Amino acid sequence: MKRPIFLISITPYDDSAVTHLSLLKTRFLETDLPLDNHDGLILTSKQAVEAVERIDPAWKRLPVLCVGKATQKKAEALGAVVLERSDGYGAGLYDIVKKRYAARKWLYARPKVVASDFARRLRDDNISVDETVVYETVCDARNTDAEIPADAVLVFTSPSALKCFRSRFELKNSHSLVVIGKTTAAAIGEHPDVHLADEPGVAACIALAKKIAAKRK
Repeated sequence: MKRPIFLISITPYDDSAVTHLSLLKTRFLETDLPLDNHDGLILTSKQAVEAVERIDPAWKRLPVLCVGKATQKKAEALGAVVLERSDGYGAGLYDIVKKRYAARKWLYARPKVVASDFARRLRDDNISVDETVVYETVCDARNTDAEIPADAVLVFTSPSALKCFRSRFELKNSHSLVVIGKTTAAAIGEHPDVHLADEPGVAACIALAKKIAAKRK
């Protein structure tokens, strides 16, 4: 029998072999979206796209840089023009902006807690990047009674997902952990069985988790 796989994320994944453990939720913030005096918008998640749409649908008049395919897809579905995307990491935006879009004045619509300091690094290079906090990811009280077997394969999509899991469950050495990126891996600390997906996306994480689950410890 294969080991059970749990996905700890805000968004479920359509796969019967995966149990989605919903321990997070998005809190959208009431704030201004200062579109004037900017000629580009940076979005690093689907939640950021939803947040700016709630605040001011006129955000779509600015060209967009995105992190990841899912963010790009959601932005384009709402009518935005996406200049480029980095493949899963906010840090990748640093090179994109510096090499090709350094003359623009950017607005970064960001979460309250960020995993990358690319915006600060760009400002250090005298590139205009303003930041506005449009949402935050918080722990959700649901699913606190879920049973996590000792041999489970756990997929974490962010440091926030890891934090919320640890606030309710024990992270055991017998668990195998699959993480979406280096920042999430660093947040784990000491653990004997951590695996980094080849690509920074949920699909790649699930594919890796299935390979691990097929092998009994």
